Amino acid sequence: MATVSIGGSLPEKIDAIGAAGFDSLELLDDDLRKSGMTPEECARRCADLGLTIDLYQPFRRAEGVSGDEFREVLARFRGELEVMRRLGADSILVVSNTDADADGSRDLSASQLAALGDTAAEHGMTVMFEALAWGTHISRVADAWETIRYADHPNVALVVDTFHLNAAGEDASVLAGLPRDSVGFLQVADAPWLSMDVILWSRGYRCFPGEGEFDVLTPVASAVASGYRGPLSLEIFNPGYRERPASEVAKLGADSLRQLVGELAKRAAGPLVPGSGHR
Repeated sequence: MATVSIGGSLPEKIDAIGAAGFDSLELLDDDLRKSGMTPEECARRCADLGLTIDLYQPFRRAEGVSGDEFREVLARFRGELEVMRRLGADSILVVSNTDADADGSRDLSASQLAALGDTAAEHGMTVMFEALAWGTHISRVADAWETIRYADHPNVALVVDTFHLNAAGEDASVLAGLPRDSVGFLQVADAPWLSMDVILWSRGYRCFPGEGEFDVLTPVASAVASGYRGPLSLEIFNPGYRERPASEVAKLGADSLRQLVGELAKRAAGPLVPGSGHR
């Protein structure tokens, strides 16, 4: 479960996620900065509850920038990798550029992703690249995968978020067409179908699987069929959830994943399901 999904202080979020039975979490950088905890203290609290930090996020404005700015990007990136070293985390979420001045050259974005991959590899870490549905030039899973394919780097992997997949008008067929083991991380979110600004839709109306109107099961099943065996991670932006007790919302999230994994097992007609991020 991503820490952004629930309210309270970072220690309260970690405790709630652990108590709900999750195995791991996604750590929001802003949650860590505002917590007053050192990365080492955060790591210890997670470890005490049997939690690993599977993803540190997000890293923005990382590609589609000028050469001069990219030197600054690499400096920022190295700083984040140092935080991750102290956390004991080895994967960082890099999101597509959403700014109006982003360069649309796919070759440029790919070369910059590859350079981030080189830097991450020096630290034994992995770049997880995600297309945001409002990305300036990279807004779909297909766009992100094409960029990753051009980058051709073993330390750069694809992130699929079921909200962005649906909001961008894609469906599970895009995953069925990917090479085996292409997906490096899978974020799961439901939502009602709404006609509104996609950023406001994403940040205000996401909900747990089964509470909205998206077909969440099919893309998850497609990723599993293509070889994905990583966590199913809940990344839910919803102000209403954050106003409720963290323990209550974390338990609801765990229950929704249990239900989803059960449905996935039925569809697969067998016991092989991915790590759900939940015990």
